[in-house]
Amino acid sequence: MKWRFLGTTALKLVTRHSPIALHFGALDTRLLQLNGGPGGWSVRAAEVLEGTGGSRHNAAVEALGPRLKDLKLRGKDCLVSVSGDEVAVSLVPVDPHNRNRMSQTLKETAMRSVQDPEGVIYRYMPLSSSDDDETDATREELLLLALGQSEMRRCMSAVDALRMRPVSLEVSAFPLARTMAATQADMEDPWGFLHLGYGHSIFGIVQKGELRFLKPMQLNGERLLNTLEKALNRFNAPDPAALSEMLLNADGPVEETNRVVNRKSLQVVNENAIGHAAEIVHALRMESEALAQEVRACLRHFANRHRGAKLAHVQIAGMGAKLPEVETALGNALGLPTQVAEPFTALGITAPQHVLEEQHLWCIPLGLAMRGYA
Repeated sequence: MKWRFLGTTALKLVTRHSPIALHFGALDTRLLQLNGGPGGWSVRAAEVLEGTGGSRHNAAVEALGPRLKDLKLRGKDCLVSVSGDEVAVSLVPVDPHNRNRMSQTLKETAMRSVQDPEGVIYRYMPLSSSDDDETDATREELLLLALGQSEMRRCMSAVDALRMRPVSLEVSAFPLARTMAATQADMEDPWGFLHLGYGHSIFGIVQKGELRFLKPMQLNGERLLNTLEKALNRFNAPDPAALSEMLLNADGPVEETNRVVNRKSLQVVNENAIGHAAEIVHALRMESEALAQEVRACLRHFANRHRGAKLAHVQIAGMGAKLPEVETALGNALGLPTQVAEPFTALGITAPQHVLEEQHLWCIPLGLAMRGYA
Protein backbone atom coordinates (compact mmCIF):
# COMPACT_ATOMS: atom_id res chain seq x y z
CA MET A 1 0.00 0.00 0.00
CA LYS A 2 1.30 3.45 -0.86
CA TRP A 3 1.96 5.92 1.91
CA ARG A 4 -0.43 8.83 2.08
CA PHE A 5 1.52 11.90 3.16
CA LEU A 6 -0.43 14.30 5.38
CA GLY A 7 -3.47 12.05 5.49
CA THR A 8 -4.73 13.00 2.07
CA THR A 9 -7.29 10.18 1.84
CA ALA A 10 -10.33 9.52 4.00
CA LEU A 11 -10.58 6.36 6.07
CA LYS A 12 -13.80 4.44 6.55
CA LEU A 13 -13.43 2.19 9.54
CA VAL A 14 -16.01 -0.21 10.93
CA THR A 15 -13.83 -2.25 13.29
CA ARG A 16 -14.21 -2.32 17.07
CA HIS A 17 -10.65 -1.24 17.53
CA SER A 18 -8.74 1.71 16.16
CA PRO A 19 -5.75 1.55 13.85
CA ILE A 20 -2.37 1.45 15.57
CA ALA A 21 -1.16 5.02 16.08
CA LEU A 22 2.60 5.58 16.04
CA HIS A 23 3.94 9.08 16.66
CA PHE A 24 7.65 9.78 16.25
CA GLY A 25 8.08 12.78 18.54
CA ALA A 26 11.14 14.87 19.33
CA LEU A 27 11.78 13.29 22.75
CA ASP A 28 10.11 9.89 22.44
CA THR A 29 7.93 7.66 20.28
CA ARG A 30 4.37 6.91 21.41
CA LEU A 31 2.16 4.00 20.38
CA LEU A 32 -1.58 3.99 21.04
CA GLN A 33 -4.50 1.73 20.12
CA LEU A 34 -8.10 2.12 21.25
CA ASN A 35 -10.89 -0.37 21.79
CA GLY A 36 -14.55 0.29 21.14
CA GLY A 37 -15.84 3.28 19.21
CA PRO A 38 -16.84 6.94 19.56
CA GLY A 39 -18.64 7.44 22.84
CA GLY A 40 -17.23 4.24 24.26
CA TRP A 41 -13.49 4.27 23.67
CA SER A 42 -10.96 2.67 26.01
CA VAL A 43 -7.21 2.36 25.71
CA ARG A 44 -6.05 -1.04 24.52
CA ALA A 45 -2.31 -0.26 24.40
CA ALA A 46 -0.25 2.82 25.25
CA GLU A 47 3.54 2.67 25.09
CA VAL A 48 6.24 5.32 25.46
CA LEU A 49 9.60 4.54 23.85
CA GLU A 50 12.68 6.63 24.54
CA GLY A 51 14.63 7.91 21.55
CA THR A 52 15.56 11.17 19.85
CA GLY A 53 16.88 12.37 16.52
CA GLY A 54 17.31 10.25 13.43
CA SER A 55 17.88 7.10 15.49
CA ARG A 56 14.53 7.19 17.29
CA HIS A 57 12.85 5.06 14.63
CA ASN A 58 15.29 2.20 15.08
CA ALA A 59 15.16 2.61 18.86
CA ALA A 60 11.38 2.20 18.75
CA VAL A 61 11.67 -0.95 16.62
CA GLU A 62 14.23 -2.47 18.97
CA ALA A 63 12.09 -1.73 22.03
CA LEU A 64 8.75 -2.75 20.51
CA GLY A 65 9.73 -5.72 18.37
CA PRO A 66 10.23 -8.30 21.14
CA ARG A 67 7.05 -7.15 22.95
CA LEU A 68 4.50 -7.01 20.15
CA LYS A 69 2.84 -10.31 21.10
CA ASP A 70 2.53 -9.24 24.72
CA LEU A 71 0.85 -5.96 23.70
CA LYS A 72 -1.91 -7.93 21.94
CA LEU A 73 -2.49 -5.29 19.31
CA ARG A 74 -5.41 -5.81 16.93
CA GLY A 75 -4.92 -5.59 13.17
CA LYS A 76 -1.95 -4.36 11.18
CA ASP A 77 -3.10 -0.94 9.97
CA CYS A 78 -0.72 1.73 11.26
CA LEU A 79 -1.17 5.49 11.11
CA VAL A 80 2.05 7.44 11.57
CA SER A 81 2.81 11.04 12.45
CA VAL A 82 6.09 12.91 12.59
CA SER A 83 7.23 15.66 14.91
CA GLY A 84 6.73 19.23 13.77
CA ASP A 85 10.52 19.62 13.99
CA GLU A 86 10.75 17.59 10.78
CA VAL A 87 8.16 19.59 8.82
CA ALA A 88 8.35 23.07 7.32
CA VAL A 89 5.05 24.96 7.48
CA SER A 90 4.41 27.99 5.28
CA LEU A 91 1.43 30.22 4.56
CA VAL A 92 1.46 31.05 0.86
CA PRO A 93 -0.87 33.84 -0.32
CA VAL A 94 -2.60 33.26 -3.64
CA ASP A 95 -1.87 36.03 -6.10
CA PRO A 96 -4.84 36.15 -8.50
CA HIS A 97 -2.56 37.63 -11.17
CA ASN A 98 -0.10 34.73 -11.02
CA ARG A 99 -2.33 31.70 -10.53
CA ASN A 100 -0.68 29.97 -13.46
CA ARG A 101 2.60 30.00 -11.54
CA MET A 102 1.26 28.72 -8.19
CA SER A 103 2.51 25.17 -8.73
CA GLN A 104 6.03 26.42 -9.39
CA THR A 105 5.85 28.85 -6.45
CA LEU A 106 4.79 26.07 -4.08
CA LYS A 107 7.53 23.76 -5.31
CA GLU A 108 10.22 26.41 -4.97
CA THR A 109 9.02 27.36 -1.47
CA ALA A 110 9.06 23.71 -0.36
CA MET A 111 12.54 23.11 -1.75
CA ARG A 112 13.90 26.16 0.06
CA SER A 113 12.27 25.25 3.37
CA VAL A 114 13.72 21.74 3.79
CA GLN A 115 17.28 20.63 3.14
CA ASP A 116 17.40 16.89 2.53
CA PRO A 117 19.86 15.10 0.20
CA GLU A 118 17.17 12.51 -0.56
CA GLY A 119 14.71 15.14 -1.73
CA VAL A 120 11.55 16.81 -0.43
CA ILE A 121 7.89 15.84 -0.54
CA TYR A 122 5.24 18.51 -0.06
CA ARG A 123 1.49 18.95 0.08
CA TYR A 124 -0.76 21.98 0.36
CA MET A 125 -4.33 22.78 1.33
CA PRO A 126 -6.54 25.90 1.25
CA LEU A 127 -7.24 27.58 4.57
CA SER A 128 -10.53 29.15 3.53
CA SER A 129 -13.89 27.40 3.45
CA SER A 130 -16.88 27.67 1.16
CA ASP A 131 -19.08 28.90 4.02
CA ASP A 132 -16.88 31.94 4.58
CA ASP A 133 -18.68 33.78 1.76
CA GLU A 134 -15.32 35.25 0.88
CA THR A 135 -15.34 36.72 -2.61
CA ASP A 136 -12.07 38.66 -2.47
CA ALA A 137 -9.49 36.44 -4.16
CA THR A 138 -6.64 38.39 -2.56
CA ARG A 139 -7.56 36.78 0.78
CA GLU A 140 -6.93 33.24 -0.39
CA GLU A 141 -4.11 31.38 1.31
CA LEU A 142 -2.56 27.95 0.97
CA LEU A 143 -1.01 26.02 3.82
CA LEU A 144 2.17 24.40 2.50
CA LEU A 145 3.84 21.53 4.36
CA ALA A 146 7.17 20.05 3.31
CA LEU A 147 8.94 16.94 4.61
CA GLY A 148 12.34 15.47 3.81
CA GLN A 149 12.29 12.13 1.98
CA SER A 150 14.81 10.69 4.45
CA GLU A 151 12.39 11.13 7.38
CA MET A 152 9.63 9.48 5.38
CA ARG A 153 11.96 6.58 4.57
CA ARG A 154 12.89 6.10 8.23
CA CYS A 155 9.22 6.03 9.22
CA MET A 156 8.37 3.53 6.48
CA SER A 157 11.29 1.27 7.38
CA ALA A 158 10.29 1.25 11.06
CA VAL A 159 6.68 0.29 10.32
CA ASP A 160 7.80 -2.43 7.89
CA ALA A 161 10.22 -3.80 10.51
CA LEU A 162 7.34 -4.03 12.99
CA ARG A 163 5.36 -6.00 10.38
CA MET A 164 2.59 -3.44 10.36
CA ARG A 165 0.72 -2.11 7.35
CA PRO A 166 1.29 1.62 6.74
CA VAL A 167 -1.89 3.52 5.93
CA SER A 168 -0.94 7.19 6.15
CA LEU A 169 1.72 9.60 7.30
CA GLU A 170 0.54 12.84 8.88
CA VAL A 171 2.18 15.99 10.15
CA SER A 172 1.61 16.14 13.90
CA ALA A 173 -0.49 19.32 13.69
CA PHE A 174 -3.36 17.49 11.99
CA PRO A 175 -3.96 14.68 14.51
CA LEU A 176 -3.43 17.30 17.22
CA ALA A 177 -6.17 19.47 15.73
CA ARG A 178 -8.39 16.39 15.32
CA THR A 179 -8.11 15.60 19.02
CA MET A 180 -8.73 19.17 20.09
CA ALA A 181 -11.73 19.51 17.75
CA ALA A 182 -13.28 16.31 19.13
CA THR A 183 -13.28 17.86 22.61
CA GLN A 184 -14.89 21.07 21.26
CA ALA A 185 -17.52 19.55 18.99
CA ASP A 186 -20.27 21.96 20.11
CA MET A 187 -18.14 25.10 19.89
CA GLU A 188 -19.40 27.57 17.27
CA ASP A 189 -16.90 30.36 17.92
CA PRO A 190 -13.31 29.98 16.74
CA TRP A 191 -10.80 28.78 19.31
CA GLY A 192 -7.08 28.15 19.34
CA PHE A 193 -4.62 25.46 20.25
CA LEU A 194 -0.95 25.87 21.07
CA HIS A 195 1.40 22.90 20.97
CA LEU A 196 4.57 23.58 22.97
CA GLY A 197 6.78 20.76 21.73
CA TYR A 198 10.37 20.43 22.88
CA GLY A 199 11.97 21.81 19.72
CA HIS A 200 8.93 23.03 17.85
CA SER A 201 5.73 24.89 18.70
CA ILE A 202 2.71 25.60 16.56
CA PHE A 203 -0.42 27.70 16.94
CA GLY A 204 -3.66 26.78 15.18
CA ILE A 205 -7.20 28.09 14.96
CA VAL A 206 -10.26 25.88 14.49
CA GLN A 207 -13.72 27.10 13.56
CA LYS A 208 -16.77 24.88 13.12
CA GLY A 209 -14.57 21.80 13.20
CA GLU A 210 -12.25 22.99 10.43
CA LEU A 211 -8.61 24.04 10.68
CA ARG A 212 -8.51 27.67 9.54
CA PHE A 213 -5.02 28.82 10.57
CA LEU A 214 -1.67 27.19 11.38
CA LYS A 215 1.68 28.79 12.09
CA PRO A 216 4.96 27.80 13.81
CA MET A 217 5.87 29.84 16.90
CA GLN A 218 9.27 30.96 18.16
CA LEU A 219 8.77 29.87 21.78
CA ASN A 220 9.12 26.13 22.40
CA GLY A 221 9.37 23.70 25.28
CA GLU A 222 13.17 23.68 25.28
CA ARG A 223 13.32 27.45 25.71
CA LEU A 224 10.76 27.34 28.54
CA LEU A 225 12.70 24.55 30.22
CA ASN A 226 15.94 26.52 29.98
CA THR A 227 14.27 29.55 31.54
CA LEU A 228 12.84 27.50 34.40
CA GLU A 229 16.08 25.64 35.09
CA LYS A 230 18.01 28.89 35.19
CA ALA A 231 15.51 30.35 37.64
CA LEU A 232 15.22 27.24 39.80
CA ASN A 233 18.98 26.88 40.11
CA ARG A 234 18.98 30.31 41.72
CA PHE A 235 15.96 29.51 43.92
CA ASN A 236 17.67 26.46 45.33
CA ALA A 237 21.06 28.09 45.86
CA PRO A 238 22.01 28.51 49.54
CA ASP A 239 23.20 32.08 49.02
CA PRO A 240 20.26 34.52 49.47
CA ALA A 241 22.06 36.99 47.22
CA ALA A 242 21.66 34.54 44.34
CA LEU A 243 17.87 34.79 44.54
CA SER A 244 18.02 38.59 44.49
CA GLU A 245 20.31 38.48 41.47
CA MET A 246 17.89 36.15 39.67
CA LEU A 247 14.94 38.46 40.30
CA LEU A 248 16.92 41.47 39.06
CA ASN A 249 18.09 39.66 35.92
CA ALA A 250 15.06 37.47 35.18
CA ASP A 251 14.54 39.33 31.91
CA GLY A 252 18.04 38.55 30.65
CA PRO A 253 18.91 36.10 27.85
CA VAL A 254 18.46 32.41 28.45
CA GLU A 255 21.62 30.33 28.28
CA GLU A 256 21.57 27.34 25.95
CA THR A 257 22.50 24.02 27.51
CA ASN A 258 23.28 20.61 26.10
CA ARG A 259 21.58 17.92 28.13
CA VAL A 260 19.38 14.89 27.91
CA VAL A 261 15.73 15.69 28.59
CA ASN A 262 13.51 12.87 29.80
CA ARG A 263 10.75 12.17 32.30
CA LYS A 264 13.16 12.19 35.23
CA SER A 265 14.62 15.60 34.39
CA LEU A 266 11.14 17.08 33.97
CA GLN A 267 10.09 15.59 37.31
CA VAL A 268 13.08 17.25 39.00
CA VAL A 269 12.05 20.62 37.56
CA ASN A 270 8.51 20.23 38.91
CA GLU A 271 9.76 19.18 42.35
CA ASN A 272 12.19 22.10 42.57
CA ALA A 273 9.42 24.53 41.61
CA ILE A 274 7.28 23.78 44.66
CA GLY A 275 6.73 26.95 46.69
CA HIS A 276 8.05 29.32 44.00
CA ALA A 277 4.92 29.98 41.91
CA ALA A 278 5.04 33.78 41.94
CA GLU A 279 8.76 33.94 41.23
CA ILE A 280 8.45 31.45 38.37
CA VAL A 281 5.63 33.40 36.72
CA HIS A 282 7.88 36.46 36.93
CA ALA A 283 10.79 34.56 35.38
CA LEU A 284 8.53 33.43 32.51
CA ARG A 285 7.17 36.90 31.89
CA MET A 286 9.39 37.79 28.94
CA GLU A 287 8.87 34.44 27.24
CA SER A 288 5.10 34.52 27.62
CA GLU A 289 4.85 38.15 26.50
CA ALA A 290 6.90 37.40 23.38
CA LEU A 291 4.62 34.47 22.59
CA ALA A 292 1.52 36.57 23.26
CA GLN A 293 2.78 39.14 20.79
CA GLU A 294 3.15 36.41 18.14
CA VAL A 295 -0.31 35.07 18.88
CA ARG A 296 -1.85 38.54 18.71
CA ALA A 297 -0.33 38.99 15.25
CA CYS A 298 -1.91 35.66 14.23
CA LEU A 299 -5.27 36.79 15.62
CA ARG A 300 -5.13 40.03 13.66
CA HIS A 301 -4.32 38.09 10.51
CA PHE A 302 -7.18 35.68 11.18
CA ALA A 303 -9.67 38.45 12.02
CA ASN A 304 -8.84 40.32 8.82
CA ARG A 305 -9.78 37.25 6.81
CA HIS A 306 -12.76 36.13 8.86
CA ARG A 307 -14.73 39.33 9.40
CA GLY A 308 -13.32 40.24 12.78
CA ALA A 309 -13.72 36.82 14.38
CA LYS A 310 -12.36 36.54 17.94
CA LEU A 311 -11.11 33.49 19.80
CA ALA A 312 -13.10 31.98 22.66
CA HIS A 313 -10.17 30.27 24.36
CA VAL A 314 -6.83 28.51 23.85
CA GLN A 315 -5.88 24.94 24.74
CA ILE A 316 -2.22 24.06 25.21
CA ALA A 317 -0.48 20.73 24.78
CA GLY A 318 3.02 19.30 24.41
CA MET A 319 5.83 18.92 26.94
CA GLY A 320 5.92 22.67 27.67
CA ALA A 321 2.25 22.79 28.63
CA LYS A 322 2.71 21.23 32.09
CA LEU A 323 5.98 22.88 33.04
CA PRO A 324 5.57 24.79 36.31
CA GLU A 325 3.27 27.83 36.04
CA VAL A 326 3.39 27.94 32.22
CA GLU A 327 -0.40 27.73 31.95
CA THR A 328 -0.82 30.69 34.32
CA ALA A 329 1.89 32.79 32.67
CA LEU A 330 0.53 32.23 29.17
CA GLY A 331 -3.08 32.83 30.23
CA ASN A 332 -2.09 36.14 31.79
CA ALA A 333 -0.11 37.21 28.74
CA LEU A 334 -2.71 36.15 26.16
CA GLY A 335 -5.67 37.61 28.03
CA LEU A 336 -7.72 34.58 27.00
CA PRO A 337 -9.03 31.57 28.94
CA THR A 338 -6.13 29.12 28.67
CA GLN A 339 -6.07 25.53 29.83
CA VAL A 340 -3.99 22.40 29.43
CA ALA A 341 -5.70 19.87 27.17
CA GLU A 342 -7.16 16.76 28.83
CA PRO A 343 -8.76 14.96 25.87
CA PHE A 344 -9.17 11.53 27.47
CA THR A 345 -11.12 13.09 30.34
CA ALA A 346 -13.14 15.34 28.03
CA LEU A 347 -14.08 12.45 25.73
CA GLY A 348 -14.68 9.93 28.52
CA ILE A 349 -11.97 7.56 27.27
CA THR A 350 -11.00 4.92 29.83
CA ALA A 351 -7.20 4.96 30.09
CA PRO A 352 -4.39 3.75 32.37
CA GLN A 353 -3.19 6.11 35.06
CA HIS A 354 0.10 6.88 33.32
CA VAL A 355 -1.84 8.16 30.28
CA LEU A 356 -4.29 10.21 32.37
CA GLU A 357 -1.37 11.88 34.15
CA GLU A 358 0.14 12.95 30.81
CA GLN A 359 -2.88 13.63 28.62
CA HIS A 360 -1.23 16.73 27.15
CA LEU A 361 1.48 14.44 25.72
CA TRP A 362 -0.97 12.00 24.14
CA CYS A 363 -3.01 14.45 22.03
CA ILE A 364 -1.21 13.58 18.78
CA PRO A 365 -1.34 9.76 19.10
CA LEU A 366 -5.00 10.05 20.13
CA GLY A 367 -5.83 12.11 17.05
CA LEU A 368 -4.15 9.48 14.90
CA ALA A 369 -6.05 6.63 16.53
CA MET A 370 -9.39 8.43 16.10
CA ARG A 371 -8.87 9.18 12.42
CA GLY A 372 -11.73 7.74 10.44
CA TYR A 373 -14.02 7.98 13.47
CA ALA A 374 -13.80 11.58 14.76
